[in-house]
Formats: sequence, structure tokens, C-alpha cells
Amino acid sequence: MPKAIVVNMAGTQVGEMELSEAVFGIEPNQTVVHEVVKNHLANCRQGTQSALTRAEVSGGGIKPWRQKGTGHARQGSTRAPQWTHGGIVFAPKPRDYSYTVNKKVKRLALKSALSAKAASGDVVVVDGLNLDAIKTKNMKGFLDAVGAKKAVVVTPEVNQNVVLSARNIPGVVTTGVCVMATTAYDIIKRPIITEQSMAETEAKKYTFEVAKDANKIEIAKAVEEIFGVKVAKVNTLNMQGKAKRTGRFPAGRRANWKKAMVTLTEDSKTIEFFEGMV
Repeated sequence: MPKAIVVNMAGTQVGEMELSEAVFGIEPNQTVVHEVVKNHLANCRQGTQSALTRAEVSGGGIKPWRQKGTGHARQGSTRAPQWTHGGIVFAPKPRDYSYTVNKKVKRLALKSALSAKAASGDVVVVDGLNLDAIKTKNMKGFLDAVGAKKAVVVTPEVNQNVVLSARNIPGVVTTGVCVMATTAYDIIKRPIITEQSMAETEAKKYTFEVAKDANKIEIAKAVEEIFGVKVAKVNTLNMQGKAKRTGRFPAGRRANWKKAMVTLTEDSKTIEFFEGMV
């Protein structure tokens, strides 16, 4: 079980804390970390570079000399790439360099980074970070006391004194722990009642509209909590919003949504008329 030391603001060790094995005790995956860092750097690129091709530079409409008899190489324009003030071959144009990485890859990369920091003893827990005033000197003194030059300071909630005191210190970033209180009714939006979905209820299969960021485990727990049943399997599908029309022309699209097909266990009770959805 990985452990981290607990210190006070003076840098004195006051105890130890056990860390989660699933987050701080895994074998770091360097390949995944490299992939996520590369993705972050690519997403930061502006992609605003632009140069002119020979078709876009001005001038060069006349042939500089006749085709034969001059002793020069044949030329059709003074804006060819080999000429001064000519166009650029394969000129770069504005483009989007961003791309997405799977959520599981991002999570594994974060766990790998945290596990590597925990293994090297770079994770420090503070029993209380209390700054009476916004003063960079006090924050710098605290970081020096705990031996942190470059650090990510994570607080249970957004502390303005900490944020404003640390923002001018190079290499120091502050953030808060984001805890979202999500209930089962926030995950399960509504049942999908169609002829096909109602026919599948005989096989204990039910269809719901669910929150777009909910995973299969959260959906299964929400269905079990609302209806008091046992879930065997959950399949999800991202649905594209249909086009809205006002007369001849489309007036936009409806929002995309997520559908979940929930299969109950054989020994579970059925959901009669989707009771509980009130």
C-alpha cells in the first residue's frame, strides 16, 4: 500500500497517510503517458500558419522571355518557386491539429503519473493550508518549507487566497477537487417507449435515455437504485440529433443524446410500466 507523509505548513512531518492502490500504486505506463502528452501539445497548437502558393502571389502573368533561342531555361512565370518573390511549394495553410484520445487512456496516463510521483516520494499531504491574506511571500515560504519548487497544489475547494497568492510563482499551479453530486435520476433521464422497446420488455430488456457522460457501471447502479432490480448487462449507443425543419429548409439539429439498453438478470423482477420514474 503506497503511503505519503503528512506535514504542516511549517514543513514538519506530523504523520503518514495510506494512498489508494488503484490510483497511486500501479505500474506506470510510459507509452500511454507519452501519447497523452503528445495529444495535449497537439491540441495547444494554433495552426494559424499560412503562406502563398504560386497561384496566390501577385504578378508573374507574363512569360519573362520567349521559349527558345535565348540560352536560358524555359520559364512561364516569374512567380515560380525558384524565383525571388515566387510562391511557396506545398505552402502551409491554416489547419486544426487537435485530436481526441480515449477516456480510458487519459485515466491510465493520470494514474501512471500519480503512481510515479508517489513512488518517488513527491506526493505530500498537508494537514491544513490556511492563508490569512493574499500574499505571495507567505505562499512561497510554505512551498520552501515543504520542499516544493515546482508543484501542483490541490485543495478540497477553490481557495482564493491560495490561488491568488500562488499565481505569480513560476512552476506552481493550483487546482481544486471537482466533486459532482450526481443522483440516479440525473443519470436516467427517461424511458424510451416505442413499439420495438416495449416488445423487448418480455425478455427483460429496457431502453432509457441517459446522461451523455454516464458510463455503463453508473447506468446499471442507477437502474438498480430506482427500480430495485438486478442488472445483468448494459449496452449504450450515442444518437445523433435529427434535423429540425420549418418549411422547406432545415432550421438546425436537435441535441445529440445517449441511449442505454439495459438487460436484467433472469431472477430479477420486471419493471412494470416504468414505475419510479416520477
